[in-house]
Amino acid sequence: MSDVTVAIDNRVRLVAAVLAASQWPEYEQVQEPHAVHPHAKLTRHYVSDFADHPAVQSVNQALADQQLVLSDLFAAALRCTWATFEPLEELPPVYANGQWPGDWPRELDDFYTDSAVAAFFWADHENVWQEAAGELRRIFRNNALASFLGRLRGEPLSHNVVVVPNLVYPALETLVAATQDNLYLILPPPRAVGESPPWPYREDAGWVLAESCRKLSDFLLADTLVHLDAGRVALLRHAAVTLFLETAGGEEEALAYLVRSKKQHQLPQLPATVETLRHYLHQPGGKKLREVLRTSVT
Repeated sequence: MSDVTVAIDNRVRLVAAVLAASQWPEYEQVQEPHAVHPHAKLTRHYVSDFADHPAVQSVNQALADQQLVLSDLFAAALRCTWATFEPLEELPPVYANGQWPGDWPRELDDFYTDSAVAAFFWADHENVWQEAAGELRRIFRNNALASFLGRLRGEPLSHNVVVVPNLVYPALETLVAATQDNLYLILPPPRAVGESPPWPYREDAGWVLAESCRKLSDFLLADTLVHLDAGRVALLRHAAVTLFLETAGGEEEALAYLVRSKKQHQLPQLPATVETLRHYLHQPGGKKLREVLRTSVT
């Protein structure tokens, strides 16, 4: 059976550091102005001397060409060894077929060596990472995310889920990066209101659980979602999160999410979809999920 674990992964931290040295932070602010985690500011300051590094320039070129897919960027690193970045399995197509501006694994290896980020920066800031990981472990302790996602998909997960805190960049986007054995959920902290820096994970466990379910279900149900219109996709996404929160966060948390999502996303059919999905989850082996949603949600 698949499991959910929380881990600090240096490959993720290194890719985030490369993003910090690149034009990504400015790009992110243009898309949506926001405050960042204090550690992101410190990371950006530390790596500022490496803006001309080949790894950073490759990211900038891909960003300029509108070819930067963040999930693939991290997945390529996660499919390599730490800390030499020798590929352990096939890389995402853009890195395997020569479309990437450079040699991404080799550039990461060079950036790690040239920046000495582990010895001269991470070593001085380990507490903030350990605190974040500890908060996530408490949130995910004994919850049934993997089994819920398996029931939602109609078969048990073949991958383990690894939740990785990301205190650097991207600051606004949760990513799912797949390897042969694992689904890595790369999770930024919850956003705060206004110009305040992000909240600690512990301050909004409901958001952490909802975001995790939402992102992983989108990834795992991609073959189903492609057959549904945008309205049904939104209904399925929010109905799934509502039902997961019932077990992981409690009925009050689930009801609050349902009411908020119904209003915010203008989904009057959401309560009915929740009940349709509830019935589907208790009737394994019946109709395929997309057929249930097509025929039962109007």
